[in-house]
Order: sequence, then structure tokens, then C-alpha cells
Amino acid sequence: MIRRKACLAVMVLSALFIPDRSYPGGPLDPVRLNSWTVNAGIGPGTHYFGNGVGFGPGLKGSFEKGMWDLGPGVITLGGEAAFSFFNWHYGNGWNESWFNIFTGARGAFHYGWDVEGLDTYGGIPLGIGFCIHTRDDQPGSQGYTPVYPYVGIFFGGSYFFNKTVGINGEVGFNSTYANLGVILRVK
Repeated sequence: MIRRKACLAVMVLSALFIPDRSYPGGPLDPVRLNSWTVNAGIGPGTHYFGNGVGFGPGLKGSFEKGMWDLGPGVITLGGEAAFSFFNWHYGNGWNESWFNIFTGARGAFHYGWDVEGLDTYGGIPLGIGFCIHTRDDQPGSQGYTPVYPYVGIFFGGSYFFNKTVGINGEVGFNSTYANLGVILRVK
């Protein structure tokens, strides 16, 4: 049974990452006017609220549509949603945790450098964030749940193996400090 699952996983991954025969070199400038992309990534999450201690995972998903040509590149608009989690143990039974949820709009300028399958970009997210804070330093203490503006900056790059599937990485200060993931071109 395990051998069948492993064989199936290898076949699916091979189908995703082997370039299409009809498009052997990969797409030139994968993000274009009217193209749609969807990506998901994981990386170290940011501390929007909290004391900045500890390390927590962040998970982010986004979508974008090529809206306007601008010189050699394309401006995209879309949306993103993300979360990050942090937990800290101070000792003496005192624990504190922050669960951040982000949602908002996203805009970016994409440029392909005339390299087949390569897309580089920079942009800003703008939206709303929620922080669910809990602590147990005193009996009956509940923490808080603030709502706050979500603003950031990011720079990233994607490389498409074929017309639809690629890898993606971003750095900056939004829901994660950096993340790696998968990107799909859906149109």
C-alpha cells in the first residue's frame, strides 16, 4: 500500500514539474495582462502585536490578476489571507500566545527580465489584521483581541517550470518575513 502511494506521488510530481512538450522552454514573462496567478507559501511569521519574542510559523495564500501594462512590466491587483502563531513560555507557569490573522488587497509590479519562466515583483498589501492574544500569568486573565490596519511591503520572485506550475519566494514585512511556496497560473 505504501509503495502504491509513493508511486502515485512520484507520478503526480513528475507531471507537475516536467515542462510541457508544447511549450518546451517555459512561458516568457508568465505574469501578463489578464493573467491570473494563485500562490501559497510558508515561512517565519511577523509579530504585529506581541513582545517580539519567540518564533512562529506563518502561512500565506494570495491571488493576483494582471491589470495594466506599465512599460516593460505589468501591474497586478489581488488579495491575500494569512496567519501567524507565536507562543512564549516565561517560566513559573506563565505562558503567552498570539494568533494573528491578516486579510487584504495586494498590488504589485511584475517584471520578467526576458528570462523564460522568471517573474520578479515588488508590492504592498493593505487590509485588516486581528490578533487573538492569550496569557495565563494571573488567574482569570484573558488577553485581548485587537483589530488593526495591515500594511506592509514585499519583494519576490517566481520561476515557472511549465505554463502553469512554479516555485515562489517572497521577502519583506507583511504577514511573513520570508516565505517559500508554490505558484499556479490559472489563466
